[in-house]
Amino acid sequence: MTRVLVLNAGSSSLKWSVLDAATEAVAVQGTDSWAEQDPGRRAAEARAVLRRLPAVDAVGHRVVHGGATFREAVVVDAGVRTAIAELAALAPLHNPAALAGIDAVAEAWPARAQVAAFDTAFHATMPDAAAFYPVPWDWTQRFGLRRFGFHGLSVMYAVRRARGLLGEVPRRLVVCHLGAGCSVTAVQEGRSVDTSMGFTPLEGVMMATRSGSLDPGLLLYLQQHQGVSVADLDDALNDRSGLLGVSGVAGDLRAVLAAADGGDERARLAYAMFIHGLVRMVGAMVAVLGGVDALIFTGGIGEHSPRVRRDVAVTFAYAGLRLDAATNEAPAGDMDVAPGDAAVRVLVVAAREDLAVLWEVKRVLALK
Repeated sequence: MTRVLVLNAGSSSLKWSVLDAATEAVAVQGTDSWAEQDPGRRAAEARAVLRRLPAVDAVGHRVVHGGATFREAVVVDAGVRTAIAELAALAPLHNPAALAGIDAVAEAWPARAQVAAFDTAFHATMPDAAAFYPVPWDWTQRFGLRRFGFHGLSVMYAVRRARGLLGEVPRRLVVCHLGAGCSVTAVQEGRSVDTSMGFTPLEGVMMATRSGSLDPGLLLYLQQHQGVSVADLDDALNDRSGLLGVSGVAGDLRAVLAAADGGDERARLAYAMFIHGLVRMVGAMVAVLGGVDALIFTGGIGEHSPRVRRDVAVTFAYAGLRLDAATNEAPAGDMDVAPGDAAVRVLVVAAREDLAVLWEVKRVLALK
């Protein structure tokens, strides 16, 4: 039996799964919240996790930002580690955490092969018209500015599950990954052609504590005329905006909805803004694709909120998108929740980034 450890080191927690490479069965899995913010101390926490795990033959890491350097998964060596560290400026909450896991494995199991699988890699197929920003061209060239996109491992898994559920990958597919971070991706014939997140995971739709896209002039106004510092902007846009910022209740949609249903007007507004932003972005991706054959909801909210699925889907009835009300309320695992005669399929898919990383490890290391 070949066993692969998948580490998903996020900004607030470390998730792990030990998987059988052949059957994809989970031998053991778990999640620990980080107790420390310092990367060196986080590596010690990761080593403590490794001591609790069974022996493995290889390790795969989810790395959020691969920049323009990494267009596919790679074996981790000294040069790769350095490049991931250099990209930390673009994903300061995530890449240092991934490095903590890489360093812990290198110290505990120096002979084990490690593979880095990047969330940005799936979106490397986007055409230049979708990827580049309309800024001075010398900025684009000098600073490497482009839309990288994120949640790529989740989208990759969702696309493969669509094939399993429908018998083929729909030609025009929109994937909504909705969790603490949210993104919407247009997938044409299995390839990413546009996505809502951009140079960093801050762009796009409204999220739990992140603002999503804003008028750049608003930020300039806050800096130039209201004295808001760059550090304050960073903190506010990443940690104090989104559902939390508008509602004043929480970044957790469940708490926001409970408050809204109890009469809290700001919570009602936060939910209305969340749905409006999703509808606008899904509509944009449908336009990019020239129509839609299937819509996928994944991530914590996408999987567990029938209300969000209903409130987004109802807007696209004109495009042939309908839900089976009973099935949408209680889907039995990964499944199609559209009625049989609907023109557009609507899938609910549990996010399994660990399996997407496993597939990349098997491909890179040629594991059976």
